[in-house]
Formats: sequence, structure tokens, C-alpha cells
Amino acid sequence: MGIEYQLTANRARRAAAHTETLDAATEMETLVRAAFDAGLTGPQIAGLTGVSKRRTYQIRDGVR
Repeated sequence: MGIEYQLTANRARRAAAHTETLDAATEMETLVRAAFDAGLTGPQIAGLTGVSKRRTYQIRDGVR
């Protein structure tokens, strides 16, 4: 396996990881909104997701 192949394979892995990260972030935002709709509080959601309470409200309000 030559270095060119390794570099190309690594590039593909990084691209796939980036796509997975974006998909997971989008899913988390959808779930945070659903959690608010279900009656959970910002602090509860923050504890479950590992993001800050402030970020949960930003997601709910469509900020950033």
C-alpha cells in the first residue's frame, strides 16, 4: 500500500466523518426542539445532550 493510496483513503475517511458529524448535529437539534415540545426544560436537555443550557435555548430559538 503506497503513500498515495493511504493519503487518498484518509481523505475519504475524513470526508465521511465530516458528513456523519453534520448529520449527528442536525439530528441533535431536531431532538432538542422535540424535547422542548415534550415539556423538558433547558437544564434537563443540557444534561442529556452534553451541551450548555444556553445552547439548548439557542437551538430552540433557531439562533446560530
